[in-house]
Amino acid sequence: MYELEVALNTAYDDLLKVGKTVTVQNVARTKSWSGRVIRVNSLVDPASQTIPTFIQVSGKGLKEGMYLEADIKAKEEERTYEVSRKLLMENNKLFVVKQDTILDLVQIEPVFFKENTAVVKGLADGTKLVSKVIPGAYVGMKVKIFTDESTALRN
Repeated sequence: MYELEVALNTAYDDLLKVGKTVTVQNVARTKSWSGRVIRVNSLVDPASQTIPTFIQVSGKGLKEGMYLEADIKAKEEERTYEVSRKLLMENNKLFVVKQDTILDLVQIEPVFFKENTAVVKGLADGTKLVSKVIPGAYVGMKVKIFTDESTALRN
């Protein structure tokens, strides 16, 4: 039997309560175990603004010192998109391509931040996003949509 400490963002403190079941996986996501929340600290860590939360987990293949990740079921949000965090401007704006040639900056609502990506909502279906950071980008800048044909499958 092991305890896994996770740092829960304060925005999601209502998601983990004592007794809740969570899925715990190894970093390679090749093995998973069922865990249960056994303690939630009542204090917020002032340095990280997270709440230390402890999950009890046991099972075949678990070893002391393993890196594990906990998958927490959050509330469901409709019409969300996952984008690279590098593309976010001021954490709530994204560059999009309008009329196939002009950059625009649109306000979005971040729902959840992962290590390298963010789940956002507020984009209309069919919106063309900039897929890579454009140095010096500005609203109204003319752009050309590029399709990388080298990544297409070849016979």
